[in-house]
Amino acid sequence: MTRPVRIFGVILPVPAPVSRLANRVRRSYDPNYPFIGPHVTVLPPRALPLTRREVLEAVRRVAERTAPLRLSLGKVNTFRPVRPVVYLDLRRGTGDLRSLHLKLARDPLRAAEAFPYVPHLTLGQNLDERRLSRALELSRKIFAHAGKARAWPADSLVVVERRSARRWILLRPLSLGGAPARGKAAQVRARRS
Repeated sequence: MTRPVRIFGVILPVPAPVSRLANRVRRSYDPNYPFIGPHVTVLPPRALPLTRREVLEAVRRVAERTAPLRLSLGKVNTFRPVRPVVYLDLRRGTGDLRSLHLKLARDPLRAAEAFPYVPHLTLGQNLDERRLSRALELSRKIFAHAGKARAWPADSLVVVERRSARRWILLRPLSLGGAPARGKAAQVRARRS
């Protein structure tokens, strides 16, 4: 009997100050704004013939062996001409995130990925040239004076499951390095439609 295939991904929550700033842009330029809060994707969504329990266990094993990360935001950038996406790159933590991505992307969570992994926080996507330029301008203005909101310790991963095009559910946070997750940094929300 064939197991049902479900869509899972793994994300890092961002703290409230970063989330509030990102949502000032995302509200107008990210079609996923109503469905999931700002986050840094560690393992892009993928179709897996696994149960939630199996996915959580695979991520937990990697999380336990990974020390908490220190992240800081870099500059506003875009993936154009490849993709019409506006994002914040990371100045600190990219090497650790790439390493974590590689550990998670092994069996049983292995799947084809459309693009090379680039750690970032998406601010806008699926934009025509005019809207992309506006999103870039607004993002640069908002994040030019972000100050202390630009850096944070990341101590947990969250597995997300896509239930439909308009519905994501967040599974419980998994602590990095076995330390208890602080919870306050987990500002990602999922809304149901």
